[in-house]
Amino acid sequence: MESLRKLVNRRYVFHCIPRGGDSGERDFEVFNTPGRALTSGYVPGWVPPSLKSIYKEWNGIRLFEPEPGSFDGFRLFELDTCAMQLRQLREIFEGRRSWYHEESQLDPVELDRWLDGLVPIAEIIASGDVFVLDTANRNADGECSVYFLDHEYYYGRDCDPEGMKIVAGNLQELLEDVLEHPLKFVAANWTGNDPDGQWYPASCTITG
Repeated sequence: MESLRKLVNRRYVFHCIPRGGDSGERDFEVFNTPGRALTSGYVPGWVPPSLKSIYKEWNGIRLFEPEPGSFDGFRLFELDTCAMQLRQLREIFEGRRSWYHEESQLDPVELDRWLDGLVPIAEIIASGDVFVLDTANRNADGECSVYFLDHEYYYGRDCDPEGMKIVAGNLQELLEDVLEHPLKFVAANWTGNDPDGQWYPASCTITG
């Protein structure tokens, strides 16, 4: 946790170029805002050890915001938000389950087990894309691999482990990657909350 805490406490500056062909460039200092520690002693059984240790420090984290509370950047969900996102994802899966069965090479029972074990834990804000834990297939240490779930998978394509990408072996690995390579984990329509223009982050500098 110590290394992760140091990464969260870094100061980042996004060097941005204007969208739409306008001239000029601009730097935005971006903010990381950890939530407060989880106050409830109850943690659901699906929560792996790495996420449990993070919730003891912060119940959710918002990263790379042009100002605190803005709708840009990356977000590790609060525990109650995970539950809400899980309900929504299962509703989507139920509506398309027969399609998934037809398209997958997996046995339907095996595919259902995998689908029902996917738990959303983070998002690229304003993209519709989420990161999910594969709680149906745990490692010996109780950790879960993390998949990137593009919104096109569940709205317009089959959802199958063979066609999806594992991006990290556990949640802490994912967050360390996010904090080391911010521009991989923000939406293309990151704007900097500037009412006079739209900006595309072209590079990132760590200033402290």
